[in-house]
Amino acid sequence: MAIQRALNLDFPGAQSDAPLLRDPAFEQNKQDAIHRWVPWIAGFSAGFVSDALQQYLPDPGRRDVHVLDPFAGIGTTLVESLRRGYHVTGIEINPFAALASRVKCSAFTIEPDTLLSAIRTFEREARERTDPIDAAFERGDDLLQCTPAPRSRPPVAFRSRTPFFSPAVEQKILHCLDLISDVASCQIRELMSLALGSILVQVSNYSYEPSLGSRVAAGKTNVLNADVVSLLSSRLRMMYHDVMVYRDAMMQWTPLPTARVIEGDSRLMPQMVKESSVDIVITSPPYLNNYHYVRNTRPHLFWFGFVSKPSDLKRLEQANFGKYWQTVRNADPSKLQFELPGLSRIIEEITLRNPQKHVYGGKGWANYAIEYFNDCYTLCQSFYRVLRKGTRAIVVLGNSIIQGVNFPTDLFFGQIGELCHLKLDEILPLRKKRVGNSIINSSVRNGGSDVISLYEAAVILRRV
Repeated sequence: MAIQRALNLDFPGAQSDAPLLRDPAFEQNKQDAIHRWVPWIAGFSAGFVSDALQQYLPDPGRRDVHVLDPFAGIGTTLVESLRRGYHVTGIEINPFAALASRVKCSAFTIEPDTLLSAIRTFEREARERTDPIDAAFERGDDLLQCTPAPRSRPPVAFRSRTPFFSPAVEQKILHCLDLISDVASCQIRELMSLALGSILVQVSNYSYEPSLGSRVAAGKTNVLNADVVSLLSSRLRMMYHDVMVYRDAMMQWTPLPTARVIEGDSRLMPQMVKESSVDIVITSPPYLNNYHYVRNTRPHLFWFGFVSKPSDLKRLEQANFGKYWQTVRNADPSKLQFELPGLSRIIEEITLRNPQKHVYGGKGWANYAIEYFNDCYTLCQSFYRVLRKGTRAIVVLGNSIIQGVNFPTDLFFGQIGELCHLKLDEILPLRKKRVGNSIINSSVRNGGSDVISLYEAAVILRRV
């Protein structure tokens, strides 16, 4: 019945008695303390998480609540839950995003005076090292002759078609890495690394459009020089301010709630989370849109030493939820691990599309869709294992268009959940015209279709 109700909804909000959930778009986080630290292309809004906790926790006033986000990203679900005194566990496969989650979850334990002293020392020493670079740049001198030379070196295996940094910017980044590595406190060192990571693309010759690409390709000029120290100092002082606000908010809880961030594959969730231990899941898996989360943080992964060679990246890509089209397009035909006639019919339809394009046609995309929904099946099986009886998983998903064919991913996910013995309570529309490159070979990419709309919805599954 929940599937049928969802199919008949007049988007948005046709169910007058449906719970009210705010727009999940990350854009709203850009002004919120802690959440604003790192821009993220596909994050949650803090308001959505707050509403989900209020609406779907069996008893929001309890203190022994355990919240799980198996696609933690940069930690919005985790931070909002911690602020309410709940225990949290996040799983995140991307090492840079896992760093962000880890830093944000523990930042309230940093002594503000110690942090401010570290920031002031960094600012002073960074200016001493980078001012000569600006002077040499203005004179047109050889920047490599500036003293002192940085100890750090660019990552050897990192390659980009356009130089990622201009020479002056690269030297400044290397000096900042040196100074951060000299910070005695591991916690403050990681916070400073996160701050540098948050401006890394901003001072580079690349930008998000929304995928990472060269500025020139987007009609922008390269960044020949940038005041890296001022940008980083501004970010650090904003973080210092937020740490004080966060610390005051958290001191109301005795004992303090616990946070665990696991860098790993969410499909192995039952090995990481105790059976029947979770009171609510609030999450958003990667969408069926082939958005390359690993490659879009490739500079961060290399420059901060999370990966050192292309094979390290490949391992992350192969472990990604849903795989990537690039990794499965040439593989033997995949098979669904479960029976869902409606989904099978759509996959058969795209398989027959554009055969003249070989792997770029329907067969390659059919493999991609099958791998994605197989991972959805594994995820729902894991939800059944880790949720307590009577508790829910709130999963945000968007529909996608592949080879011109609409995939109502939310509806299929709800059906898959029921195959895994979960109860589909409802599917709530959240917003229309989701921004993002979710469309493959379709006029909707440029907004040219009135037939298919992009949307996001919350799938509410309950363990009975």
